[in-house]
Amino acid sequence: MVLERYRTGWGNLLAPAARQLHRWRVTPNVVTVVSLLFALAAALAFGFATRERSWLLFVGAASVAINALLDGLDGKLARLSNQESKRGDYLDHVVDRYADLAILAGLALSPLGNLTWGLFAIIGTVLTSYMGTQAQALGLGRMYAGWLGRADRLVILMSVPTLVWLAYLFDVPAPFGADPLVIMLAYFAIVGNLTALQRFWSGWRQLRG
Repeated sequence: MVLERYRTGWGNLLAPAARQLHRWRVTPNVVTVVSLLFALAAALAFGFATRERSWLLFVGAASVAINALLDGLDGKLARLSNQESKRGDYLDHVVDRYADLAILAGLALSPLGNLTWGLFAIIGTVLTSYMGTQAQALGLGRMYAGWLGRADRLVILMSVPTLVWLAYLFDVPAPFGADPLVIMLAYFAIVGNLTALQRFWSGWRQLRG
């Protein structure tokens, strides 16, 4: 499940919003920073979510969705307004990493999550991103390939908490007594680390020549 291949089409959908922001003189860096605020909001919502406060899962998922939207919008705005810069790209990467870590930390510390799986999910996420940027630093180009890219992870972070909220809302029991959020973190932990190794091996093979 790799959604990075739809990056171009997703960018085209954001073009009208980017043009409007440009008319309002909003800079790409402002959009980037605001995206981080929504990631922090998602982290807090997930962190305080319980079965009794399951509506916070929906708030968290919605905040992740807005974060993802803004994360795609800042780059599109930079290109449309001719404001692309190394500083902007640097800021975007740093904010993305803080956003990823905050959201996963919120889930790991949540009463509905799991600290151990959350920790390994964070490790996998950090290493996956590192392999992608390290490949770029070595002249191999930015690496987005792998089983679990950032786009995939964000879609799961929107979908699973929303489904869990609906299940709690309508009192639908989880199959076999499973904890869906824990399973999600375990998936991130296992597949995320495998994706990091997958990217490492891809870069290693390219550098062999």
